[in-house]
Order: sequence, then C-alpha cells, then structure tokens
Amino acid sequence: MTLTRRSFLTAAGLGVAALGSAVSCTSPTTANPGKLTLWYTSGGLADQVVTDAQGRFGELYPSQVSGQLKQRLLAALSGEAYLPDITMLGDDIATYFADSAHFADLRNLGADTVKDQYLPWKWQAGTAPDGFQLGFPIDIGPAALYYRHDLFAQAGFPSEPDDVAAAVPTWDAYFDFGRRLQEKLPGRHLITDTKTVYTYSMAQEPEKYFKPGNTYLGDAPQVRRAWDRALTAFRFGLTAGYAGSQDPGSSVERHAAWNSGKELSFVNASWIVGELKKSAPDTAGKWRVCRSPGGAGNQGGSFLAITKYCPRPDRAYEVVRWLLSPENQPRSYLEAGLFPTSPAAFDDPRLLAPEPFFGGQATMSVLARAAREVKPAYFSPWDIAISDTYTDELTNVELAGKDPGRAWDDARRTVERLLTRQGVL
Repeated sequence: MTLTRRSFLTAAGLGVAALGSAVSCTSPTTANPGKLTLWYTSGGLADQVVTDAQGRFGELYPSQVSGQLKQRLLAALSGEAYLPDITMLGDDIATYFADSAHFADLRNLGADTVKDQYLPWKWQAGTAPDGFQLGFPIDIGPAALYYRHDLFAQAGFPSEPDDVAAAVPTWDAYFDFGRRLQEKLPGRHLITDTKTVYTYSMAQEPEKYFKPGNTYLGDAPQVRRAWDRALTAFRFGLTAGYAGSQDPGSSVERHAAWNSGKELSFVNASWIVGELKKSAPDTAGKWRVCRSPGGAGNQGGSFLAITKYCPRPDRAYEVVRWLLSPENQPRSYLEAGLFPTSPAAFDDPRLLAPEPFFGGQATMSVLARAAREVKPAYFSPWDIAISDTYTDELTNVELAGKDPGRAWDDARRTVERLLTRQGVL
C-alpha cells in the first residue's frame, strides 16, 4: 500500500527542520520501555502477520497510529520522547535521508546479507545516496491496465489480456484505442483523470526531477512528455475528471462509474484492487488486467526503519526481517494487498491461483512482470511536492478550464519557488 501523498506534503517542509533541531541525548525515551514499539498505519502491515510476530517476539508492542504517522514521528523525533523503536515510512523516504543520524543503518545489523532476496530497485529506494540503509522494503505498487472485459468484447474490441496489451503498447496507441472504443460505447471514459496520466507516465521514466547529488533537471524532457501526454488524453475526451480519486474518501463518483461501466478502464497500481473489489462487488468476473501502456512503472510502497533510540537494534532487526521475509510476504499480499518486494513470493502457488473477481485470471503474473521490469530511478526529497504541483495544475485545466500554457508556467514557477526556499536553487 502507499501512505497518502498529500498528507506527507503537509509535514515535508517542516519535517527536515524539525529533525535538524533535535538534540541527541544518551538516554532517549522510547514509547514503551522494555518493549519493542512498532508504529504503522492501518493496512500498512498484515494484522495476522503482526499478531504472529507478537507471539514469536514477546517484547513486540505494535501500535497502529491513528491520524498522520509522519507528523507524530517528526514530533517524537524533535522532542526525543515517546519514540518508536521500529517505524513505518512511506514512499517519501528520501525526505529522511538528510537526517539519517536519527535512524539505525540496517547494513550494520546484517541487511546486506539478505538484500539479494528483494527487488534491487526497491532496495535502492530505501538507501540514502551515501549508502546508509534506512528502510527495509514492505511493499510496492506495480502498475497495470485494469479494464472491463465484458464491455470491450461487447464493442467488438480485443478483450483478452494478451490481446489488449498487444493493442495498446504505448500511450498513443492507448489513446487511439480509446477514441475508437468511445465511438462504439459513447459516454464512457478510459482514463480516470489527467493526474493519472501524468503520474503513471512519470512512474515509467528512469529519470524523474533530479540527478543523484540533488542536481535539479529543470524543464526535463520526461516532465514535459508526461504533461503533454496528460493534456492529449484530456483533449481527446478520454479522461473522466475524477479529481482526487486517488485519495481515500474522495472516490464516490468514480466508484459509481466502476459499477455502471462508465469507466471502461484505468491505469493504476496493484493496491487499487482492494478498493475495486470493495466498491464494485457486483462487477466481479467482468474485469481483467494487462500490461500498462508505455511499460512498467511503480507508484507507492513503504518501508520499516529502526530508530537510533532503540536500545536493542539487533532484536528490532530480527522483528523487521521476520515480518518482511519472503516467506511472510505472500500472506501479507493475500490479507492486506501488500504487493511483495521479494521476487520469490511471485511464484507462491497461493498468489498464482485463479481469481474469480478477474474472471479466473491470475493477475500476479501481470503484476510480477511489471515489478521486475521497473527501472531504477533516483528520488529526491522534493519529488512528491513537485509532482503534486504539476498534477494540481493539470486538474485546474481539466476541471476549471485553465489555459494549459498558463498552467504550465504557473507550475514551473511554483516548483522553482519551492526549491529556492529549500535552498536547492
């Protein structure tokens, strides 16, 4: 799963300052002395696996944090009081790299001996530029194209996963496919919103907004390409304009479209499956999954980290390693939809079983291929803020009629102001 992107932005600017103000002490206070306190969000770990870990490690004290975990963690770090021993971190883990002194380097606890059991690009994402291993990977969000098999077939279009994937290998091909499909099925959409196109286009790129060393790439070709691609989808009438649909609690209209068949397809990460099944149960058997147009990409995912205040880091690492072991990851996927970070889990028979909701398709084969093919990329502490700046302006174009040229200029200026305030420019 992925922690809410917008909520992280609220604290991101203040987070680094707060961490930097923390003064190290020799006897920091942990939340539950004598216990190994674990902070995580609801759905961030599989409940039964956590329960089993409690039985295995008697001193483990798991705590689901209500509200915003990051805000609570930053407050605890700055005050050096009521600190967790183990904490969940989101896909914005790069925002903590500058303050890695507040965490244990997992290399010193033996993490290097198991790194080969995990996807290299995900392991790299939890590693600071200087090699400090801050995060142990929990899950990822490989992207795929989800589509209504029944409605594609009704329109006389390719409807089996391999055939659909072959028909839409690129975004341009997908747009052309969508325009022709809309002629057969008017009043339907194939793309959630412009934000989706931009987000998943950037997810497929091997280079984002910065080079290692935090060299800003400025008006980079991949950024402009994702922007123009989103606008093309909008101009063709392919986007539904469900702004905010990727945030929990803001998807009522989209859920209705899933049930009615108004949204014929969408590109999204693996973690959307739980929401789809829960919100559109009557469409069971009608959906299929295939490779995303444009290729493999990842959106979201999280980590566990050990704070430096933990008095027993070796024991805490044993907990982390067991919770996130290749053996436990299939259980976490089946219970909580946490897509495995260990390729060994991809071959687990339980994950390759036919899925009734997807008409008997075993979606793991599609998602696992995407997970393996994700291109390693450098993520800076400012990537999420920059991405949201561009997608906010795309939403202004899509829903408020803002001029696209002005929206682009405004996005660029906002990003430059942000980076200037942060001392990057």
